[in-house]
Amino acid sequence: MRSPSANPHAPTTPAVTSAGSAPLQAWLTLLGLALRNLRRNLRRTLITATAIGGGLGLVLVAVNMNEGTYKAMMDTAISAQAGHVVIQAAGYQADPDPLRLVAGARGVAETARAVYPEARVVQRSRIAGLLTSPANAVGAGLLAIEPSAERAVTDTHTKLSAGEWLADDDDRGVVLGEELARRLKVGVGDKVVLMAQGEAEVSSRLLRVRGLLRTGAVEIDAGLAVTTLACAQAFLERPDTANQISLHLPSAEGTGPMAASLAGSLARAELEVLDWEQALPEVVEFIRADRVNNAVTMGIIGIIVAIGVLNTVLMSVMERIREFGVMLALGLPPRQIAALIVLEGTLLGAGAAAAGLLLGVVLSWPLVTYGLDYSDMLGSESFETAGVVISSTLFATWDVGGMAGWTLAAWLMTILSTLWPAWTAARLSPVDAMRHV
Repeated sequence: MRSPSANPHAPTTPAVTSAGSAPLQAWLTLLGLALRNLRRNLRRTLITATAIGGGLGLVLVAVNMNEGTYKAMMDTAISAQAGHVVIQAAGYQADPDPLRLVAGARGVAETARAVYPEARVVQRSRIAGLLTSPANAVGAGLLAIEPSAERAVTDTHTKLSAGEWLADDDDRGVVLGEELARRLKVGVGDKVVLMAQGEAEVSSRLLRVRGLLRTGAVEIDAGLAVTTLACAQAFLERPDTANQISLHLPSAEGTGPMAASLAGSLARAELEVLDWEQALPEVVEFIRADRVNNAVTMGIIGIIVAIGVLNTVLMSVMERIREFGVMLALGLPPRQIAALIVLEGTLLGAGAAAAGLLLGVVLSWPLVTYGLDYSDMLGSESFETAGVVISSTLFATWDVGGMAGWTLAAWLMTILSTLWPAWTAARLSPVDAMRHV
């Protein structure tokens, strides 16, 4: 009668452990068995690892590209629409009425500079009105700025397609978006009339077109007009006022406490001091919603990959039922059979996750360094999203936390996909298993 060890379907490795073996030796033996089992069907192991690692690598590239896009959106919105810290009249955030003005704006700006010397401080006002020309009348939003100070925080002046930038003391000049100028049928040097609500009634002011802007987003170019703070103050007949005084800092981190500290230094009840997240709620909510959407999409991809791993591991278990039966007959506890299968998945997942992380880094590096140019696809050098105009050349940003999280998730999902096959193998009867064909 042939002994069990002579069975041609018996494992090619020695018995794992005995009742008196040390736990460390048992685990080392299981580790050796797991590595040998992964090598026994190397093609299947490599295909499974490639699916996990390739999927993870692409997910990491998407994570870094998304982070770069979010950073571009936040940087542009902060610089052009608000600031890291914003000082404005109480109630302006809820009701942006052009007549809600900060009185003594120069003094407030000087106080802000004294509290945070590293900040660039700019003053801005906004007027919604009607621009008219001899040929047409178009509704527009006028952004009133300090041209020289604005150069330090935005690149709007670099988007001139014709004419010249504004001077600080120019109280009659305006720069129009190209599409707005086309609708008004005016060019550089022509005159337009601004009509808007003044202090008590509708007022008007004659302006001269100094230049034309091309942001790349037609919606923005069709409604944008830039003038000087001096012009807005003269139009409203409110000298030394502004709707907003914004501080632009080296970093967006920790601006909440800074806003609270500045509010205490100003100590004026008629003012509200906000950090950039409070000042730009639409952008913040868009990014949060998009993060959730991307996480759900990538999670679904991960589940699909995990199902594939589960199928592969289950197939491997079914092919080795007789082998497991022999190991059980030799005295190997069922829990160690289960541990062996989970350990195989752990090693496979660790190797695949490491390869995926390396692939993600390699693929992301050129996107971080050189960016990805979408201008040919979009037909312009800029595009608008969530009300923010950003360059069509997008740069990835290293999201170390996101990369670590998704790498760990890929590893854990691989381990979890082995639990059912491991439980199935642990419930095998030695006699039935050895009879399995």
